[in-house]
Amino acid sequence: MGELIVMPKREDSVEKTAEQNDPAMECTNDSMSVTCEGSPIDLSVWKNAPRERTPGYFPTYSTVSKAMQTALRGWAREWFHANTEILMRPHTAYPILVYQCTHPFSGRPTNVFTYDIQQTETLDRAFASAAYRLGRELKQIDTKRFGWFTREHYFAYRSKEVVKYVSKNRRALYKMLNVETVLMNSILKFAVIDIPKLGLEEATVLLRRAFHTQLRRFSELFDMSARAEELLRIATEALISCFPSDNVVTLPVRREDSEPLPLAA
Repeated sequence: MGELIVMPKREDSVEKTAEQNDPAMECTNDSMSVTCEGSPIDLSVWKNAPRERTPGYFPTYSTVSKAMQTALRGWAREWFHANTEILMRPHTAYPILVYQCTHPFSGRPTNVFTYDIQQTETLDRAFASAAYRLGRELKQIDTKRFGWFTREHYFAYRSKEVVKYVSKNRRALYKMLNVETVLMNSILKFAVIDIPKLGLEEATVLLRRAFHTQLRRFSELFDMSARAEELLRIATEALISCFPSDNVVTLPVRREDSEPLPLAA
């Protein structure tokens, strides 16, 4: 069966030090763009983001939200398949499996853009979407190097049992879904409130701080904060995709041979 693997908990002091020393937090600003080391992103385009009670508000921010949700699920899946030792702890692995199988929330034509953990209806939608995809996801997991006791937890026919377990033990999944909500709320605050009130430079500092903090809180198993700039780029590209074609700003394209930012285990 192998040894039980226990991942160390991060101390608060370590988190604070990482935030203070993170080079991605060192940014410069001019009248046209905000540039951070290694990842130039023109965040000034957010000055043109739709305001509340305008026709473009819901479809634009719904597109931004779905782009970020899709990225987070992809990164969670990437980490899962790179750290297969988690399979030895099924009840720890289950929430990540269910999360990555939930369909990105499509939103409602009001101001709801992510799964609200306080609303039973939206959570039921999350679990239903996970149940639909989980069997296929389980078939892709390579458990050959593990003993039978571990492997039997990940047979495709057990997908409904996995979802049922997570639906009764929701803490880890709630944490991931809540991070999505806070990230989206940070985007809305940045574009609708902070830029007009504080100006682009100060608003950007607050947005980056929120992204780093929330991505660090995403899971007790791994730290996603190294992906903060990448997620900001994804959100910004999603915003630009919603602009009329004569108002599109082209972002710098990442070289194909550049390596993605690592996820810290």
